This record gives sequence, C-alpha cells and structure tokens, in this order.
Amino acid sequence: MIKFLFLLFMPTIFVFFGLWLIQNVLVTFVCFYGWMFMILYANNKINLKVALTKKSLYVGTLSGVLCAAVIIGSSLLFSGKIFHVEDMQAVLQIWGFSGWKVIILAVILIFINPYLEEIYWRVYIQNKVKKHLPLPASTIVTSSFYTLYHLFIILPVFAFPFNWISAAGVFLAGITWACIRERYGAEAAIISHALADAAIISHALADAAIMIVYGLYVR
Repeated sequence: MIKFLFLLFMPTIFVFFGLWLIQNVLVTFVCFYGWMFMILYANNKINLKVALTKKSLYVGTLSGVLCAAVIIGSSLLFSGKIFHVEDMQAVLQIWGFSGWKVIILAVILIFINPYLEEIYWRVYIQNKVKKHLPLPASTIVTSSFYTLYHLFIILPVFAFPFNWISAAGVFLAGITWACIRERYGAEAAIISHALADAAIISHALADAAIMIVYGLYVR
C-alpha cells in the first residue's frame, strides 16, 4: 500500500519540490521524468516496438488536433484574460524557463513527456488500480492524480478562474486519454520515442499546442 501511494504521489512531490521550492524547471524535469523512467524501466514497461494500426493513428491524430484546437482557440478567444503575459513571463523566468533552455524543454515536452506520462498513468498505474476498482472508478483515480501535479504548474501561471478551468481541462484530457488507451491500447503500439499509440499521439499534439501558445504570447 505504501509503495502504491509513492507511485501516486511522487510525480506531484517532484513538481512541487522542483518548481515551488527549488524553482528550477531543469531540476524538475530531471527528477520528474527520471522517476517515471526508472519505475517503468524497472517494471519492463519501456517498449519501443512499432506496431501502430491505422485506426489508432486516426483516433490519436483527430483527438490530438481537437485538443490542440481547444488550447489555441481558447488562448485566442480569451487573450489577456486566461493569463497576463507579464505575470507569466515573470513566473517562467523564476523557474528558468527561458533562453536556450526553452528549445530543450519544448523537445522534452512534445516528444518525451507524452510517452512517459501515458505509459506511467494510463498503462502502469491504471492497470494496478483496475485490480481493485471498476474501470470508471480507476479512470477517475488515475486522472485525478495526473491532474494533481499539474495544479502546481497551472495555478501560478494562469489567472483566476481560468487556472481552475484549465485544471478541469487537464482532468478531462486524462479521462479522454484513458478511454483511448482502453479502447485502442491492444492494437496501438509504441513508435520510436514519441509517436506511440493513439493516446500518446493525441497527448503530443496537445503539448505542441501549448508550446505554440507560449511562442505566440510569452516569448
């Protein structure tokens, strides 16, 4: 039980430690992704075999484009309300998200983050929770803990009430990607380093949209 609680809470602890206490995004990324990789590698969950089906590719791409459209569309529609550029720039500067590091962090966010998060939450953790809870409940549990560490990123960056609305969006995205994993996970396999199954493709496109918004408004 204690081990399982560690699996649920450690990603949030690393984000809180890295961004709120140390205030360094590089330290956060190393701890956060290092933890996920270590756990997945130790449990033989790292798999780079290519066996993606057309249906998985279509579902992942369409859902990813929809996520990207919502993210970019919302930023355009509510420009100046979702976040204040000066305040966001100040927070990102404190965290060290600036200069040449933006390129490195963007590559990690778009190509590594979707893979590790999807395999960690929607495969490894979801399968563990499903042993004790029915699918709807297990999906809510994993999506809730997936959303938890995003709160420490979203709350200081976005203006109220859009920060909480964005957090709700993260939760709904987690639910959506969990459903995609359950429906297409059997035939959707992992493509080298980034484009894996439908959920990971969708996740990657959503993360790319976040970087587009950053490029449009913050840099």
